[in-house]
Amino acid sequence: MSGYSEVLYVIFAMVIVATMALNANRVIQVNNVSMIEGQLEGQVISYAQNIIEEARALAFDQETTDDPTSENSVVPVTIPEGFTNDSNLGIDSGETQNDRTTYNDFDDYNEHSETVTFNGVDYIINVTVDYISHDNTYTTFTITNSETTLKRITVNVQSEFLNKNPGSDNTNYNFSFIRSYYAD
Repeated sequence: MSGYSEVLYVIFAMVIVATMALNANRVIQVNNVSMIEGQLEGQVISYAQNIIEEARALAFDQETTDDPTSENSVVPVTIPEGFTNDSNLGIDSGETQNDRTTYNDFDDYNEHSETVTFNGVDYIINVTVDYISHDNTYTTFTITNSETTLKRITVNVQSEFLNKNPGSDNTNYNFSFIRSYYAD
């Protein structure tokens, strides 16, 4: 009978070792997935921040771009009414939709979209720019249809490789920046 008990001990030990190996493999796989998602999210953040920084470097409005004859910035007579009206947020004449190299002011990025590929991963980029208003404490901001001295750019980034649950919709990463005419 003692021969059978040794065989049972060996089988039991093999089951324990196999269970530990399976758990170790699962932990390694989860860590690898988390590491790759972290790298992809880093690329998302970097690209979105790049678009925001490009927009910030441009004039606040088409009405405040540089005058080619005097090489000075033009300022509207009335502010904010002198800014480009809401229906004209986006590209102006001489600029090409979805070609950021032709943009010359902040709101040209409105309705900008592109798909970029980094290391074989496609990212879908969509950008919106809105005039916004605020309450007296600057704690609540709302989109408005009239010109204000504040504009908000929102960069949305999606990728089929970035979803929180398998089989679910892509996770939408949103990055916003509020720009003030007076802070330029």
